[in-house]
Amino acid sequence: MTQLELAAETLHNNNYTFVCIKGNAVYTSTAKGIAPIMEQLEEEPSPLFHASIADKVIGKAAALLLIKGHIKELHAEIMSEYAHSILEASNIKHTWGSLVPYIINRTGNGMCPMEQCVLEINDPEEAHKALIKKLAQLRAAQ
Repeated sequence: MTQLELAAETLHNNNYTFVCIKGNAVYTSTAKGIAPIMEQLEEEPSPLFHASIADKVIGKAAALLLIKGHIKELHAEIMSEYAHSILEASNIKHTWGSLVPYIINRTGNGMCPMEQCVLEINDPEEAHKALIKKLAQLRAAQ
């Protein structure tokens, strides 16, 4: 079994939203949205470097963050066409269970605000900065 298959199986068989496998190390999370990736980038990004990732939902925002982390490969249960396009352009091996036009927000009435935030951004560094700002705005509005 490849590391990507192991990551996808670990995600599928457990209550995780995010699985990162690098060598013998396995990192998991049950946090929603882009939170697990943002936390990894801010706390200790090195586990992402050349890692195999499995995630429940990958939109363009998550894809750009994973590109910033220099992952090796990715499997998503649900992937947006925007994420697929940016991963293709970055030559990152990726698979998915369902490919959807875009990621729907949590209330189900429109596009995910994180994906919408980076629709016109293709640079991972610029996307990271824009997402930090967007998250701060959303927290301030609560």
